Amino acid sequence: MNKNLAILITLAGSPLLLDSADVGLDPFKHVPEEAPRTWVLSGQKNTFIQFNSTGNGKAYLERLKEDLDTFWMDWPIPEEPESYGDPDPRRRTSEQVDKWRGMQDLSGQLTGVAEAATLIWLLTDEEPYLEKAKAILLLLTKWDPLGPTGIDYNDEAHFRLFRKLPQVYDQIRTQLSDTERQQVLDHFRVRGGRNMASIMEHGVPDLTRNSVENEPASHSVRFMAMTGLAALALWDDLPEARDWWEFVYTWYRDIFTPWGGDDGGWAEGPAYWRGVYEHAIFQDALFAIGDPLAYAQSFWRNTGYFQVYFVQPYPTTGFGDLSNAGQFNMEPGVCHFLAHLGRVTNNGYLLSYTDLYSDPRPLPVDLGIEHLYRSYPTAAESWVRDFIGAKAGQLEREPLSELPGSRLFADVGWVSMHSDLGNPENDIMLSFKSSPYGSFSHSHADQNSFILNAYGEQLAINSGYREYHRSQMHKYYTRQTISKNNILISRQGQQSQDKNATGKILRFEESDRAVWTTGDATVAYNTRQSRHDTVRKAIRDIIFIDNRYFVIRDHVLLKSPGRIDWLLHARDPMTFHEVDGSVVIERNGVYLYGRLRAYDNTLQMKGWTGFPVEVDPKYKDPGFINSQVYLREPAVDQAHFQANTLNDRDEQTIFAVLWPSRDAAEASEFKMELIDREGIEIQRPDGKIDRIRLTDGELSIESL
Repeated sequence: MNKNLAILITLAGSPLLLDSADVGLDPFKHVPEEAPRTWVLSGQKNTFIQFNSTGNGKAYLERLKEDLDTFWMDWPIPEEPESYGDPDPRRRTSEQVDKWRGMQDLSGQLTGVAEAATLIWLLTDEEPYLEKAKAILLLLTKWDPLGPTGIDYNDEAHFRLFRKLPQVYDQIRTQLSDTERQQVLDHFRVRGGRNMASIMEHGVPDLTRNSVENEPASHSVRFMAMTGLAALALWDDLPEARDWWEFVYTWYRDIFTPWGGDDGGWAEGPAYWRGVYEHAIFQDALFAIGDPLAYAQSFWRNTGYFQVYFVQPYPTTGFGDLSNAGQFNMEPGVCHFLAHLGRVTNNGYLLSYTDLYSDPRPLPVDLGIEHLYRSYPTAAESWVRDFIGAKAGQLEREPLSELPGSRLFADVGWVSMHSDLGNPENDIMLSFKSSPYGSFSHSHADQNSFILNAYGEQLAINSGYREYHRSQMHKYYTRQTISKNNILISRQGQQSQDKNATGKILRFEESDRAVWTTGDATVAYNTRQSRHDTVRKAIRDIIFIDNRYFVIRDHVLLKSPGRIDWLLHARDPMTFHEVDGSVVIERNGVYLYGRLRAYDNTLQMKGWTGFPVEVDPKYKDPGFINSQVYLREPAVDQAHFQANTLNDRDEQTIFAVLWPSRDAAEASEFKMELIDREGIEIQRPDGKIDRIRLTDGELSIESL
């Protein structure tokens, strides 16, 4: 067995892994007898004080206390927000989106201040912090739990309230009068009950691990963790809280997660993978109370690798919904959580990955709470997470060079290939996707698509923007196949927002010279054809040769003759020449040289910039972008390339060879000739010649 592969298998099969048949059958066994049961448990106050006397704990305390004193202690607590009209997200205008987000920001600010004030009161016993936390708790529990911040009107505002207020109550309950306590519990009974009812109505109990057969509701799944923590916080106060706990506990034990499986993948993509560290607050609660189910499943042992393999320290595009001008990188929250995940799962590779952090934004320990808004986790949440994780002890780093350069996440149908994993300035990276999850939820119509980055630059990108969910650009361009490095068949892509528009990874093989993967998107392409059996085969092979360059073959069989459009997208305009089938992407002195050939056909080429759907104008405005802390840069026009077959055929084969480079002179030395339907010859810029023969079942690479 490959030594590097054995490392991953050993991690996945760690003796710490637990089977639900062997452990955790009694959800109540490890619940502490006395409150508080969240954040700082009963009897842990002195331990918390000691944790905050040195190191990062002390740094968190000093920064959060300074910011709380400076910006929030005299902050007048706002009144309950008013509704903004029809809450249906399918009919939400850009202006309504701003108001919808404004409610989330306000909710995040209020609970963030209450959280920080509570924690600092625990450490200092200073009355003003307790009074601030109490004031916010008592005001928010006067708000209508079924009104504008209710789960049925603005579920994101509800989420930002219910995920923290019960824990604030858990810590300061003894400081409330009987009347105050009754007010708080009456509110939680209604808000928590409606929260639980909504989770049930959205089918969360009927979900299965690693499957969207029953169409999981993304938000309802995300709300499970906070429901479990609310249950612990309200354990002694609401009889129904114990039912909530039992449901959440067994769901995490037996079902989590519908979005992935034992390989640790996350079908919604690397940005929505951040939902993992929301689910991890439940794992942290288990870890804190000593329940052996905490972080014990294979998913938790492997999911950190999903970021390691698909996310660079520098901004790049990625599969699935992204904000931040369509780019994602190892951001502060990801870095912090992976370090925590490494500690609690004893994985030194994750710690080494976090050493690559280069985002200019501060890490949680330096973040403070001056700028509280809807983003989560807050710096105070990270503080609590570090306290809980501290009992895992110190962890030694392990070099990323020991890991395989390429990896298949079979649970979600994603493949990552790297030439130099862990060395981003010299790494060539290609991501490929052909997923059984289809284009459901936050996934796109992108089966058999690829993204290519090299030498610290994004080259072949996922195109488009998601200014807000279901914007015109998002619905009619960014989600669609036309925005991907993919093909169109008879001018049609794949159906978006369809769990049945699936792909499949048929092959992931490694040899001395190559990594070879094959995706089958036949089913996905048939979802947009007039007859759902029009496409007999839509296969894409990607071969990474010598950790240096890529060969891509698209093989399409149709019931009747049709054309193929081969698509490529970049940040900047591309150059191309039909005569030699060349296309070039250049970004900051890094190049991607491409050569294309179609068997028994001619390729017509064209390039353009812009989009067929207009970006919401304010997302192009630097002033607006700078006013929104969650946005990275204004939307700009992007570049697009198309090579289409001149003649319709019932069988089409297109070969593409992609050579990343730092050398502008290599373009003239790079050539590719088509031998026949199954063979090409490549004259490499480094002076070598490779002859490739490729069928649906066999690959040979010969150096001449």
